Amino acid sequence: MRSEIIIAGGIVAAAIVGVRFIETGGGEPVEAAQIPVDQLQAAAPAIVPSASFTASTGWQSEVKISAARDRQFYVEADVNRRAANFLVDTGASYVAMRDSDARVAGVYTEWGDYTYPVRTANGETKAAFVTLDQMEVGDIRVEDVKAFILPDDQLSVNLLGMSFLSRLESVEARAGELVLRG
Repeated sequence: MRSEIIIAGGIVAAAIVGVRFIETGGGEPVEAAQIPVDQLQAAAPAIVPSASFTASTGWQSEVKISAARDRQFYVEADVNRRAANFLVDTGASYVAMRDSDARVAGVYTEWGDYTYPVRTANGETKAAFVTLDQMEVGDIRVEDVKAFILPDDQLSVNLLGMSFLSRLESVEARAGELVLRG
């Protein structure tokens, strides 16, 4: 079952990349870490949580996220019951958080915790590897989410990566919106 979810996540990622490539005429997508944090609130549309019933799975939570003007998907997620803005990034293996946002969520790291080498749009750096107690997007809640914490100067926007997304029932891109089901 786990491998099926990972394969499905890969297919969704390939579809999103393909659609972006076609829609932009082959242009380069915006790098996540190059988006200034102060622009997120203006660019981020509201999410629409809802509940729906399906015969095969019973009740499930569904969150629809509209694409922003830059054709990216931004969402406010609760990390340990504290709100933070994220860019949905199916190309990121893990959730990645800015140190300042992690601290607001009660996740504290020390200088010695930054031992994992990672690449960002700003270059190579070191990150701290943590487990977040819980993350919520709308009515969808996932516990024990693996994440990297990076210094604020190395990551200008939090990334909602596959360590969260792969644990959902489905992630679907369609007609300018991203639909998360959990």
